[in-house]
Amino acid sequence: MVHGSAQIGSCPVLSLADFVRRTRLEKDLSLKDVSARSRGQIGKTHINRIENGTVSRVSLSKLRALALGLAVPVDEIIAAAQGNFPGAGTHTNETALLNYFRQLSIDRQNDLLVMVRALAERIDN
Repeated sequence: MVHGSAQIGSCPVLSLADFVRRTRLEKDLSLKDVSARSRGQIGKTHINRIENGTVSRVSLSKLRALALGLAVPVDEIIAAAQGNFPGAGTHTNETALLNYFRQLSIDRQNDLLVMVRALAERIDN
């Protein structure tokens, strides 16, 4: 099932299966690792079936478990499941920055926004 095309790493991402496989391999994780990191909420066989495209629909609870196991934001994996691939049309640095930003506390996010605004103003002047 082809939803669209995004570029992650050097190969195009054409489906949730591609996104999951690419993310897992980029992070050097085995199926067992992803399952363990999900706290057992998704089994390695189910992950394998998702990667192989043999599962046509993935429940929200399994997508959440998969996000936990892959250490990606839940909204990112849901977007991929819907065919809206993270990073499509954005630069890799933007995606990395957004991922770091999401991991910060609200206070640290606000601090970072202040710094980015100051840098942007400095560039404009």
